[in-house]
Amino acid sequence: MHTDEEKKFDIRTIERNTKSGIVTQKDYETYLFKLPDVSDKVFNPEEALEDSGGAESKREGELSSKKKEMKKKVKSKGK
Repeated sequence: MHTDEEKKFDIRTIERNTKSGIVTQKDYETYLFKLPDVSDKVFNPEEALEDSGGAESKREGELSSKKKEMKKKVKSKGK
C-alpha cells in the first residue's frame, strides 16, 4: 500500500495507519515529541482586548444587541 510520507502522521489518517501497521504507536509518539513548541502563537482573547483598548468589547456589544433584535423579529413573525 502506498502512503504519502507527509500524510503518514496526519490526524485524519493516523488511526487507520496504526491499525494497518504502517505506523506503530512508538513511531507516532516519537513524531509528536519532535514537533516544535508553538504555544506562544496561541490566540489569547484577553490579550487581544487589552491591545485594542476595548474596541473589540464595544463591537461585541453591538453584535449582541443586533442578535437580540433579530430574535425578537423572528418571535413576532411566528405569532
